[in-house]
Amino acid sequence: MAEESSSSSPAATPPNAWKLPEGIEDHIEDGLIKSAVGATVGGVFGMILFRSGGGMRSASVAAGVGAAVGSTYERFMASQK
Repeated sequence: MAEESSSSSPAATPPNAWKLPEGIEDHIEDGLIKSAVGATVGGVFGMILFRSGGGMRSASVAAGVGAAVGSTYERFMASQK
């Protein structure tokens, strides 16, 4: 029985070689916060300026989220240099 339990131990499995870059958690958290703020501001902006709808409200939300993603990407790339 001791042989069976030792073969299924976590030490027998090879370690995972893939790893996230150091400090990426800060960029992910920042990106999520910026995306939420961008979507909210874009949605409010779309409701005020585009009352008739026609997809412009959704476009405003998408623009806010896109700006947040772009800003987060720029910060991440600047920190990698």
